[in-house]
Amino acid sequence: MQELLKVKMAEVDIEVEETGKLIAIVDAEAGAAQIEKDAADVQAEEVGKVADAAAVTKAEANKELEAAIPAMNAAKEAVNCLQVGSI
Repeated sequence: MQELLKVKMAEVDIEVEETGKLIAIVDAEAGAAQIEKDAADVQAEEVGKVADAAAVTKAEANKELEAAIPAMNAAKEAVNCLQVGSI
């Protein structure tokens, strides 16, 4: 019985050591994953800023376009009123 207990204890010690190695590997991989997540978060923030700036630029361009359309339509009407003989 004592011999069986010694064998089992040796097996448990081996399992404890292997489990410790696996925990170390998982911890290392978790650290690497956290670094990648942090980098992705920074990049997402930068992309958000660029998207916000693009939205502002688009809004400004739309406003300028709305202001230019009446002038463009007036010019188009003026061109349509021209006759070949008056040129």
